[in-house]
Amino acid sequence: MKATSPSPKDSTPSLPAISRKKPSLSIPAPRPSRTAYTKRPAVICFEDAFHGRTLLTMSLTSKTHPYKAGFEPFASDIYRIPFAYPYRGEKGATAETFAHHLEDAFKRSVAPESVAAVIAEPVLGEGGFVIPPRDYFKLLQNICRKNGILFIADEVQSGFARTGKWFASEHFGIEPDLITMAKSLGGGMPIAAVTGRAEIMDAPGVGALGGTYCGHPLSCAAALAAIETIEKDGLLARSTAVGKHFEQRAHAWQKKWPLVGDVRGLGGMCAMELVRDTQTREPADSETKAIAKYCYQHGLITITAGTFNNVIRILVPLVVTDEQLDEGLDVIEAALASVVEHKQPALTHA
Repeated sequence: MKATSPSPKDSTPSLPAISRKKPSLSIPAPRPSRTAYTKRPAVICFEDAFHGRTLLTMSLTSKTHPYKAGFEPFASDIYRIPFAYPYRGEKGATAETFAHHLEDAFKRSVAPESVAAVIAEPVLGEGGFVIPPRDYFKLLQNICRKNGILFIADEVQSGFARTGKWFASEHFGIEPDLITMAKSLGGGMPIAAVTGRAEIMDAPGVGALGGTYCGHPLSCAAALAAIETIEKDGLLARSTAVGKHFEQRAHAWQKKWPLVGDVRGLGGMCAMELVRDTQTREPADSETKAIAKYCYQHGLITITAGTFNNVIRILVPLVVTDEQLDEGLDVIEAALASVVEHKQPALTHA
């Protein structure tokens, strides 16, 4: 199902970056749209990326276990380059340094005239909530436009207020040619969407994009309600406040315990990367697992991430109260102390 963007008269909230685009609900549109429009076969993606569990999205995904191992073979004409990962990148690397990997790929891996699209998560999800330098995506998109390549932003995890804006792409001053979205879009109901420039979305032709559950009425109603709630309840600002509160506490932990190697975040998408040595930055994977186990045993479910399984990511519901947030952070702090100091500090709750 395709639907034109809402007119100014519509009561539906108007989202930046997609108001002049054409959406397609609950269908795997990026592949047929980009190939039909560009007539090119190849896609460039990134190390440490996660894009899903279908054949094509697993092919685009970087991490082997548990996502790819045993599910081979994968799609061809997919090429991977390093992501802009400031904490683990070359010392002194800049946005320009990281963006050069794309141009280098044109010489080493695939000719630019064969590339249909570059797809990236504005904030790496499973890769560990990695935030690139602010100018990075502008540089990438300029390279793409120079070579007639589409830029696709995978906003499935980072979209809809998670970073303090409707889309993480806004932080980087870009407007992608295609945007994929899901998760927070439906407020818990299953729905996904692809939004892009009308000439790209129309390229496959009438009836070429479809699926069993396209435009599911209940999920669409839930999505409209979720968007309205984000707008009415000020959840963009709340996301920013949650992120600032976490980072304030996490930076204090970083000063106290060298195990906390890096603290990063964009709005409510926050993370700590744990290392055994601040100089070598050896990933502390077993320690991360121990912290997650401690948290679970004390009533807090956490999710680890990162290629090296050494990142604890924070992505709480944006309706969380300050008291609930602090209660959860208290458990994480106690878990850090337990692992670092080899003791079991007692938790006290008012």
